[in-house]
Amino acid sequence: MASSAPGVAALAAVILDLDGVIADSHPLHEQAWRTLLAEQGLDPAGINLDFIYAGRPRREILRHYLGPLPEPLLESLGRRKDEHYSRIADTLKPKPGLLRLLDELDAAGIPFALATCAGRKRTEDTLRQFGIAGRFAAVATGEDAGSSKPTPEIFLLAAAKLEVSPRQALVIEDSVAGVEAARAAGMKCVAYVPAARLAEFADAGADRVLTDFPQPAVEFFLRVMGDEAAQHFSSAAHAAQPSEGA
Repeated sequence: MASSAPGVAALAAVILDLDGVIADSHPLHEQAWRTLLAEQGLDPAGINLDFIYAGRPRREILRHYLGPLPEPLLESLGRRKDEHYSRIADTLKPKPGLLRLLDELDAAGIPFALATCAGRKRTEDTLRQFGIAGRFAAVATGEDAGSSKPTPEIFLLAAAKLEVSPRQALVIEDSVAGVEAARAAGMKCVAYVPAARLAEFADAGADRVLTDFPQPAVEFFLRVMGDEAAQHFSSAAHAAQPSEGA
C-alpha cells in the first residue's frame, strides 16, 4: 500500500480513462453512432454529438437522440452500435504520447490504473491491441461499478484496487462527467481535451487542462498535487538512491 508523510497528498497513483485518453477512439465511436442513428431515421449530417462527448451512459445517449425506449430495444440498439464499432476497431490507435507516459510512470514507481464506463470485453480487447494489457495495476470497467460518471464510484473502486487514498490519486479524463466524478471522489484531475474545449473543462473543475500529455509528466503531476507532494516525492526518491561507495 502506498503511503505518505502525514498531511502530504503525495502522488501515489494515476488513474486514466479509456476512450479519448488511452485510446484515440472518439472518431470511431462517432462513426458508429452516426451509422446507428442514421439507421433509426436521423440525418447523420445534422446530428450534434456533444451529448455523447459529455461522457453519458449509453442508455442516456440513446434516449437523448431517439426518445423514450423500452429496455429490450435499448439493449438491442446498444449491441448494434457495438457491431458498427467492431467493424472498424482494427484501425484504433493509442493516443499520441501514451506509451511514453506509461514508461515515465513505471520509471518513477508510480502505479497506474484504468477506470472506464466501457464494458470489460472492449476494454480488454483495446489494451491487448495496444500491447499494454499487463501494464495496469488495476482495471475498473462499467461492469464493475454500480453507477456511471459523474458519480465517483468508478474512481473510488480503482483507488481501492490500488490500495491508495483517493486524495493521493490523480485522474486523467476527457469528459465533463469524468472530471465531475474525479472531483466528487476527492481526486485531482487533469483534463486532456481538444483546444476548443479548454475553457469548458476549466469551468467544469479540472485542476489543469491540456491538449497533449505533459512532458516530463511526473514533474507536472506533482505540481498539480501541490508543492508539498513534489517535495515529499523528491525526498523519497533521493532517500532510495544508494549513497556513494555503496
